[in-house]
Amino acid sequence: MNGVGSGDVVANLLDTFRSDGRELLATHGRNAPIKRSAKPEEVAEVIAFLASDKASFIVGAMVMEDGGMSIAIPSE
Repeated sequence: MNGVGSGDVVANLLDTFRSDGRELLATHGRNAPIKRSAKPEEVAEVIAFLASDKASFIVGAMVMEDGGMSIAIPSE
């Protein structure tokens, strides 16, 4: 079993709770080292790869797809 640790993904789900949901996610993503949030398609492509035969020898991996947030060093 493998997993995907996604960071901020600009999608419509947060709009259910906030009128500015998409913009909030986009703004927050600018804090990531890559300077943006993910698109849903980008996360889907990683999931599709891990579910495919091309990833048949990858077992027990956690793929961090978070724009570098998990390795970012906090600024002072």
